[in-house]
Amino acid sequence: MRTIFLNDVKTIVLQKASYIALLLFVGVGFMAGFKFNISVGDELAANASYSVGFMIGLLSLTIILIATILAFPLLFKEQDANYGLIVFSTPIKKKVFALARFCSFYLFTLFGFFILVAGYTVGLHLAADTQMNPGFDLWHFLYPFLIFGAVNALVVCSSLFFVAQRFKNKLLVAISGVLLYVVYMIALMFSNAPFMAQALPQSIGVQRISALVDLFGLSGYFFEAKDLNVLQRNNQIVPLSNLLLINRLIFTLLSLAIAYFGMRSFSFLPRFKRKSKKQVSSLKRSYMPQPYSAVATVFSNTSKWQAILSFIKIDSIYLFKSIAFVAISILMLFYVGVEMFDDINKGIRLPQLYASSGLLVQTINSTFYALGGLVLVYFVNDIFWRSKASGFSIIEKTTYYAIEKRIGHMGSIALLIFFLTAIMLIEAIVFQLVFRFPVFDWEAYFGVFVFNTLPLLLFALFLLFINTISKGKSIALGVSILCFLLLATPIAKSIITNSLFRFFSGYRGAYSDFLGYGVYLYPFLWRLAFGFSLIGVIFLLYNFIKLRSKRLFKIFGIAICTFLAVISGLGYLENHIPKKGKEELVKEQVSYEKKYRKYQNIHQPTIKKVNTKIDLYPDEQSYTIKGEYVLKNMHLKPIDSLLINVPEEMEITSLVYEYGKEKIKIENHLSELMLKQPVQPQDSAKLIFEISYKWHAINGHNPFNAVVADGSFLRISRYFPKFGYDGAKELSDVQLRKIHGLGKSTELRKLEAPKEKKDDAIDLTLQISTPENQIAVGTGELRKQWQIDGRNYYKYTAKSIPFRFAFSSGAYQIKSIEHNNINISVYHHPLHKNNVEHLIENTKLTLDYCTENFGPYPFTSISFSEVSSFTQGFAGTAYPGTIFVTENMTFNANLSAGNNQDVVNELAGHEIAHFWWGTNQIVPDYREGYSMLTESLAMYTEMMIYKKMYGKEKMRERLAIHQQIYDTEKGLHEKKSLLKVAPGDTYLAYSKGAIVFVELSELIGEHQLNRALKSFLHKNRYPNARPNATDLLKEILEMSSKSHHTRIKSLFE
Repeated sequence: MRTIFLNDVKTIVLQKASYIALLLFVGVGFMAGFKFNISVGDELAANASYSVGFMIGLLSLTIILIATILAFPLLFKEQDANYGLIVFSTPIKKKVFALARFCSFYLFTLFGFFILVAGYTVGLHLAADTQMNPGFDLWHFLYPFLIFGAVNALVVCSSLFFVAQRFKNKLLVAISGVLLYVVYMIALMFSNAPFMAQALPQSIGVQRISALVDLFGLSGYFFEAKDLNVLQRNNQIVPLSNLLLINRLIFTLLSLAIAYFGMRSFSFLPRFKRKSKKQVSSLKRSYMPQPYSAVATVFSNTSKWQAILSFIKIDSIYLFKSIAFVAISILMLFYVGVEMFDDINKGIRLPQLYASSGLLVQTINSTFYALGGLVLVYFVNDIFWRSKASGFSIIEKTTYYAIEKRIGHMGSIALLIFFLTAIMLIEAIVFQLVFRFPVFDWEAYFGVFVFNTLPLLLFALFLLFINTISKGKSIALGVSILCFLLLATPIAKSIITNSLFRFFSGYRGAYSDFLGYGVYLYPFLWRLAFGFSLIGVIFLLYNFIKLRSKRLFKIFGIAICTFLAVISGLGYLENHIPKKGKEELVKEQVSYEKKYRKYQNIHQPTIKKVNTKIDLYPDEQSYTIKGEYVLKNMHLKPIDSLLINVPEEMEITSLVYEYGKEKIKIENHLSELMLKQPVQPQDSAKLIFEISYKWHAINGHNPFNAVVADGSFLRISRYFPKFGYDGAKELSDVQLRKIHGLGKSTELRKLEAPKEKKDDAIDLTLQISTPENQIAVGTGELRKQWQIDGRNYYKYTAKSIPFRFAFSSGAYQIKSIEHNNINISVYHHPLHKNNVEHLIENTKLTLDYCTENFGPYPFTSISFSEVSSFTQGFAGTAYPGTIFVTENMTFNANLSAGNNQDVVNELAGHEIAHFWWGTNQIVPDYREGYSMLTESLAMYTEMMIYKKMYGKEKMRERLAIHQQIYDTEKGLHEKKSLLKVAPGDTYLAYSKGAIVFVELSELIGEHQLNRALKSFLHKNRYPNARPNATDLLKEILEMSSKSHHTRIKSLFE
C-alpha cells in the first residue's frame, strides 16, 4: 500500500500542471481573503471564528473542482497507459490497491484545499481595509478546515471514486462533478438554506431538515450558530453538536460506504462492450473489374468551402451525437429552469411573479453566459485535439485544405452556441406558457442573442486561438480554464479596470417593460466589435508569422481589423469618465474632513423656500434645473461664512449667492464663502442656480437619478445645492482614520442628547416639463398642467415639508377615483393593469384606518407612480402626496397564485402610513431611534391593515416571518434597544418594530395604542416639533395601565 501511495505521489509531483494548480489554489485563496472576504455582520471581524468558518465552508465547494481535476491523472492512470493488465499480473491484491488509490486521491484533494485555505489565511491577514480582531488563533482556521474541508473532501472523493471505478469513463466523472455542484445548489434553493444570498425566512422545521440534509454542512453550521451573540461569534467556534454533528456523522458514514462500494467495483481489467458476431456468408462472391480514370484535382474557392463544410459536418456529427452534449444540454436546461422557477416563485415571503419575457430573460442573462463559457472550454478543447488523440492527424495534415480545419471548428462551435441559445429561449417560452402568461416580448429575447450568443462566439474564437498555440491538450485546457476564470467572470472587474477590454463579459443589467435594455445595447455592440476586431488582429498576426503565403492579404486584413478596433474602441469610450481609484477617493475624503469639519459647529442658513423648474429630456438621458432658494438665518448670531456643496455629477451653468448688495458668483462644486456682509438673524438671502445632468451608458447610471427613455425616477432633492458639512462623506474605516490622523468619525446623535429647536420645513414649488408623450408625477399636489411647443408642463406645490422631493416621468396610463374627497390616482405602464384595482382598494382601506385612528390625511390627493426597473433599492418609497413604486414587484406580482402573499396590501399599508409617520406630519429628530418613529410605526400600520383585510391568523403568519428575520439577524449584531435603532438597522426597525408594536397592541389594546399614537402625532406635528423615541414611549405609558409599564419598557429593550 505504501508503494502504491508513493507511486501516486511521484505521478502527481512529476507533472508541471500540479505546480500550476497549486499556484492557482494559493492565488484563489489569497484573493478570497485579501479582496473577496464576505462580511456577515457589521460588528463581526473578518477573522472572527464565525466569519472564518463561513468563508472556509463556502470555499469548500472548490473541493468539487479540485477532486474532478485530480481524478483524471490519478484514477485513470493505468487505463490511459494500458497498464492495467500488467498490474493485474502482479501479486498486488485488488482491495489493497483500491484502498491505496482512494487514500491518495482523498489526501491529494485535501492537500489542494489546505493550500487554498492557507492562501486565504495569508490574504485575510494582509488585507488593509478589513475589520480584524487582534492576534491569530490557529484553531479558528483549523476547526472549520476539519469539519468542512476533511468531511466534504471525503464526500466528493468517494462519489467521484465510485463513478470512476464503476463506469471507467472520464466524461461521466466530469459530469458527476458538475452534477454534484448543480444538485447541491438546487437543493439549497428549494430548502431556502441560509447559505443562499436570496434565501427567504424558513420555519424551524425546514431549518432542521436543511441542517440535516445539507451535503456540505453549511446549513447545519448556521442552525447551530443562530443562538450565538456577537461576542460568541467573534471569539468562539460554532460547537460541533446537535444537528451539525449528526449531519457530519451521516455524510462521513455515507461517504465511507460509497468509497467501499467503489473499491468493490475496482478492477484492473478494462470493461469491454459486447458486440454481436458478424455472420459470414458461405456463398462465393465474384467481382467484375470496373473501369476507372484519374480525376484532376481542383483548388478553388468552391473546393475550399466544400472542405470547410466537410470539417463543420464532421465536427457537428461528433458534437451533437456525443453523450457529453446530451448530458450538458440537460444539465443546462435543468439548472436554468430551476433558476427561472426560483425567480418566478419567490417563496413564503413574497408572491409569485408573472412569467414575463423580461423576467426570464434576466434569468438567462445572469446564468447562461457563465455556463456556456464553461461548455465552450471543454468542447473547443475536445474537438481541436480529437484528431491528434485518435492518431488521425498525421494523415489529415497531408491534405491540401487541412489549414482550413480551424474555420471548420469555429463553424461547428457556432452551431453549438446557436443551439444552446435556442434551447434557452424555448425553455423561457415554455415557462411563459406553463405559467399562463403568453405575452411574448421579442425585443427581450433578441437581447439573449446580443448579450450571450455574440460574446460566446467571441470567446470561442479566443479559445480556438489558445488551443492553436498550445503544445498539448492538457496545457490548452488549463490555460483555457484560467482565461475563463480571469476574463469571462466577475473576477475580470478586479483585474481589468477599463471596461473596453472586458469584452468577454456578458450582461447582468436590468430589463424593463418601459424601455427594454435602454441605452446599454449599443455600447455593448461597440465593445463586441472591438473584441472581434482585436481577436481578428491576433489571428492574422499569428498566420502572418507562421504561414508565408498571401502575406499582402494578411497585412491588409490586419490593417482593416486594426482600423475597426480603433473606430469601435473610440465609439465605446466616447464620454467615458474613468472611475476614481480607492487611494484618490480616500485622499478626497481626508481632505474634505480636515478642511471643512469645522462647519459642524458653524451655523448655516436654513432653506425655507424652493422654487424650481426642471426640464427633462429622457431620450438624451439628461435634465436641466433652474432654481431659487430663499435662505433664512434661524440662529441668534449673524452668519459670516458658508459652505456650499453641489454634487460632482452635476454641471454648473450658474450659481449665484445674493444678500443685500452682496452678490457672489460660485463656480466650484465645493465652495467656502467668506461673506463681507453677514446674514443677520431672521434675515433672508437667496441662492439662484442653473445646473444640469447627463449620463452615458459607459459610465453606468445612478439608480436614484435614473433618467431613461421611459419610466424615469429622480430623487432630485439629493442633487440640489446643499449647505454645511456632510458627515456622510467621512471615512468610515477605523484603521484608515488612524493612519490619516482623523480621530473619531461623526457619530449618530445619542438618544439622551438635549433637543434643539429646529425649523427646517420648506415650501416647494416644483415645475416639470417632459416630452409630449409622457406625464410627470412630482412631490406635493398638482396645481396646473399645460402644453407648449410639444412639451408637457406640470406644476406641483407642497407646504411645510422636509427638504426631500422627487419626481417620475413616463408614458403612463392613469386610473383615478375619488374616495372621501381624496383623489386616488395610479400612473402605470399600459401592460401593468393587473393589480391596479387591488391597489386602489387597499389604498382606500388604509386611508380610512389611518384617518380614523391617527388624524386627517394632509393632502387632497394621493398618487402612485410606477417607475422602471432601472431604478433599484426599494419596492416603494413615499414622498408628500406621492408614492413611487418599481415595476418588478407590485405591478408584476401574481397575487392569485400566492398563499396570501399580498405585497400590494403590504405596500399600500406601509407607504401610505408614512404620510403620518415620516414624510411631513411626524418628522423625527435625526438621532438614535429615528427609524422607530418612521419605519416601525409604518410596519405596525401595515400589520393592522393586513389583519383588517385577512384576519388575525394571517397577520400572525406574516409576523412570524419577521420574527424569523429578526432571530437570524440579531446574532450578527450587538444587542440594541428599539429606542436606539439607527437608520441602517433594518432588521430592528422593520422586523423587531413590527413584532414589538403588534405585541403592544395586544397587551394594552389596539384602540388604546392608536389613541397614544394619535396624541403623540398631535403634540409633535412637523414643523412645530422634532420628537424622539422616548417621547413616543412616554405617550404610550401615559395611555396604558401602570401594571403594564414594566412589560412595555422591556419590549423596547
